[in-house]
Parts: sequence; C-alpha cells; structure tokens
Amino acid sequence: MWKLLNDAQFWSLIRTLIQSTGASLAVVGVVHPQTVEQLLGLTASAQILIGAAANIATTIYSLAIRTKAGLVATAAALPEVHEIRTTPEIASAIPDPTVTSG
Repeated sequence: MWKLLNDAQFWSLIRTLIQSTGASLAVVGVVHPQTVEQLLGLTASAQILIGAAANIATTIYSLAIRTKAGLVATAAALPEVHEIRTTPEIASAIPDPTVTSG
C-alpha cells in the first residue's frame, strides 16, 4: 500500500505541529496565561517552563535522530532496504541485522 509519509516524516510533522500549534494559539490569544492558570492551575512561570521544556525536548530529539547512526537506523527501518554497509562503529550502535560493517 502506498504511504504518503514514512515514519520519520510522520513524527517530524507531529513535532512541528505541536510546536507551531502551541505558539500560534498563544500569539492569537486563545491560550492566555490567566486562562490556563484558571483551567489547569498552572502559574505563568510553570507555563513558560513547560513550553520551554517541550521545545527543548523536541529539538534535542530531532538532533539525536539525525546523527550518523540515527540516519542509518532510519534508513535501515525502511522495508525497501535489505542491507546497509557502514563503519564498524555505526554498525555496532544499531541493533538491526540489515546494518553491517564492511
């Protein structure tokens, strides 16, 4: 079956949508600090910390999966890929039988 997005693209899209939706709602005033405090009991400081932590976490994850080993692991997960030959260091970091050194 034809898929529009692979898994890496899908999760990248989800991360981007979460970040942009939260920022957009705040900019247009839908998510106002006082409203969030009334609904969830989170102070403005807590809201800032949660927002910053979410952005930092998604950024770190995005960078981590784009390391050399992360890119090879993503490629190895594709059903069309039957073998990847790489350096011994990268091959040992990826627990996938399709990734070999050589």
